[in-house]
Amino acid sequence: MPIGSRRISCAILTSMALFTQASLAATPSPTALACPASIQLSSAHLEASGLPTGTTLSVDRTPLPLSGSNVFSGPPEQAGALMPTATTKGKGGNRAVWEFEGSYPEGKFISCDYAGGTVRVVRRVDDAAKRCTSTSSTTKNPPALQTQFQCE
Repeated sequence: MPIGSRRISCAILTSMALFTQASLAATPSPTALACPASIQLSSAHLEASGLPTGTTLSVDRTPLPLSGSNVFSGPPEQAGALMPTATTKGKGGNRAVWEFEGSYPEGKFISCDYAGGTVRVVRRVDDAAKRCTSTSSTTKNPPALQTQFQCE
């Protein structure tokens, strides 16, 4: 093979490698989360100011059942809950879809909510993700909410 052909071949291979790297960098990693049916607090730090003398704070150690799920713009503590773009209710359960457009400088987060959102299991979604879908259903015996997220 002539030297000029080798240089062209090397240049083509280098270009292909760079193109492949750029393509992979733009592809979001899928983010999945299956919400636990319940969680149990083993320890919690409670504070309350102005309690009357002789009173204490107590935590119920009963498992907290899954009560809902959310998608947030930014960490959930910032309370930026997003509304789904589409929802579908069916016999087998419910499906909600969130489509992401524009910038999310604080990130996108999915959450499994317990005690009405007082306690959450949270996962950050890949910044390149354009959509999250949650599917939820309720089991019968015992009744329990089940929710799964898939983000791509």
